[in-house]
Amino acid sequence: MTSTKSNEDAVVITSHPFEGLVNGEERLAKAQLAQQINALITERKLTQNTASKLLGITQPEVSQIANGRLSGFSFDRLYRCLHALDMDIEIIVKKHTPTDNGTAGIHVLLNRTTMTKQPDA
Repeated sequence: MTSTKSNEDAVVITSHPFEGLVNGEERLAKAQLAQQINALITERKLTQNTASKLLGITQPEVSQIANGRLSGFSFDRLYRCLHALDMDIEIIVKKHTPTDNGTAGIHVLLNRTTMTKQPDA
């Protein structure tokens, strides 16, 4: 996805809305994790109050995740929320392959085939 930032003098095309910001890759990764948490809560038709009890956080914190206000959430807290929603989290550390910007980064890959609950056998 590409977004465009503009002012009177120039238009800058970025690969994501956090590009160029301090910790932009981390912010994007947190946003992707929060998006997944929200999708799972919606898929299960949970209220924020019910979700808060399941996730072990407060209802206002569920609202913060839902609205993308993630400054108070570490990766660990987001991982614990996903785990509470019965999701496995895999962390892979590998040698950096040079990209356009030449820096290593943080990436979230979602395995869509395991996102929906499988029927009991």
